[in-house]
Amino acid sequence: MKVEIVYRGKVIGRSDLQPVDPPMGVAGGLFDPTPDYDPYLHAYNIDGDDNEVDSDALSARSTEFGTIVCAGVGIEDFSKSLDELHVMVLGIGYPDYATVFESHPLFKAYWRT
Repeated sequence: MKVEIVYRGKVIGRSDLQPVDPPMGVAGGLFDPTPDYDPYLHAYNIDGDDNEVDSDALSARSTEFGTIVCAGVGIEDFSKSLDELHVMVLGIGYPDYATVFESHPLFKAYWRT
C-alpha cells in the first residue's frame, strides 16, 4: 500500500508498506523522505540512538484508503550508517489490515491462504 507520511499536516515522506507482522497489525517499508523531513524532528531512532520525537504528530495516509487508523507511526533513520530509512505503521486494526493486505503474498503466506 502506497502511503504518505505526514507530520502536522506536511508530507515528510512516502513509502510502499508491506504486511510485516499481520497478527499485530504492523506494516512497514522503506521511507523516501521529502525535503520537509528532519530526522531530529521525525525519527525516533537515528543510526541506533534513541531520539525523542512527538510521535503523536505522525500519521500515514493513502490515496485509496485515506488516513490509516493505527496505534502509531515510527521512522528509523539509518541514513548515515546503512543509507536506509524505514517507517513502521503499528497496530492497524481488524478488518482494515486484512482489507488492505489480503491479496499481498506476504499476508497470504503468513495465514497460509
